[in-house]
Amino acid sequence: MKNFRCLLAFMLAAMPAYASVDENLINEMLTAVDSDYLQPVNNDELAINGLQAITALDSDILISKGSDKFYIYYKKQIKKIIPQPQNADNAAEWSRVMAKIADETAKWSDKVAQRDFELPDLMMKKITEKLDKFSHYYSEYDYSDDKDENAIYTLYSDRKIDDVLYLRVRIFNKQTAKAVLGSLERSRPYSAVILDLRGNSGGILNEALKVADFFTDNEIITYTSGKDGDNVHYYTSKDWRIYDGPMVVLVDGETASAAEVLAAGLQDQSRAKVVGTQTFGKGTIQNVIQMSNGGKLVLTTEQFFTPSGKIIHQNGVIPDVCTAKDVEGACKRESRLWDESDIETAIKLLKNEI
Repeated sequence: MKNFRCLLAFMLAAMPAYASVDENLINEMLTAVDSDYLQPVNNDELAINGLQAITALDSDILISKGSDKFYIYYKKQIKKIIPQPQNADNAAEWSRVMAKIADETAKWSDKVAQRDFELPDLMMKKITEKLDKFSHYYSEYDYSDDKDENAIYTLYSDRKIDDVLYLRVRIFNKQTAKAVLGSLERSRPYSAVILDLRGNSGGILNEALKVADFFTDNEIITYTSGKDGDNVHYYTSKDWRIYDGPMVVLVDGETASAAEVLAAGLQDQSRAKVVGTQTFGKGTIQNVIQMSNGGKLVLTTEQFFTPSGKIIHQNGVIPDVCTAKDVEGACKRESRLWDESDIETAIKLLKNEI
């Protein structure tokens, strides 16, 4: 028995101690969200969502929020009562409470204590679930920033349909503007241009703006603003226009982000007619914030507006000529990537046949 006790004592001593949750790290995230996130959000809602990471690790834990206290249960028995912050908007106080609850539950739950190395990451991921679907937290172990923006160069094509130049752009990468410029110069003469952005989920905004340069002169294509309408920034086309004739932009329900910005800008400036269905409605900008623990917080911080001030996000772009309507006559939001009839409609519009 003596030998067994010695062995047990040795094993317990060899086990790594539970590492407390760093309240400063949680505060770093809550402060960033409060300062930069596009929409107003309450710290108490973020904190409560973050605490769900603890109960997800151990179903025997229940964290119940009262009017001014948290009641912590383990295996249906109340184990701890922790006061809520007196100031519901104070990020530092909420961070302190969240760390305290995590540390207390680790005293009773091996499932929580054994995951101490990733518990802060799990809590911060839960916090961002309360934000929009474009905002995320990535730990240093699961964040990847190795996208090859040149690998999708082939998602571009051009052809002549009679005397109309047809350009299909499926994504805006580092080669897009160069490819479009080459087509515009190489394919002369042509009487009109169809720019097909159906199925284009966006990509590099600057490439979309460069494409706008080829069709406009010193005109506002879009502008952005941050939280509370501050940090307004205008994006104006350069004096690079090489084509000023008739033009149609094709869109569908999968046209999003930078592609929507381009379509909306050309439409708003009366530079092109838009044909197709209502676009996706992804009109926000995400910034990557480096966290002190090596993780990254991707946060929605700004949104796009058309030159006339229309909000693109959630609303999308409504085409001038809708090619798919619902039973009530409203323009649908659907994918029409390979529908040749939309191209036919665009040609008829260019020929003033509709």
